[in-house]
Amino acid sequence: MTKQDIISLTNSFLLKELRIEYATLEPDTELRRDLGLSSVDTAATADYIQKTFGCDILLPELKAIVTLQDLYDYIERNGCK
Repeated sequence: MTKQDIISLTNSFLLKELRIEYATLEPDTELRRDLGLSSVDTAATADYIQKTFGCDILLPELKAIVTLQDLYDYIERNGCK
């Protein structure tokens, strides 16, 4: 899976499931400050990552991810499919 696939799938989830506006999806966008992700949103994101990319992510690890770029990099770095 390419980096662009990771970005596309992740952004699609954010747009459809969490109803994030497209214009806010920039690599340096902060998940909690800029997108306002709640703890429920964070759990849903972790579940999506596990189901879509096949990699387990613990909530403390996800909470340590600050920006969208951090999230994309985490998925790529951890050998997710």
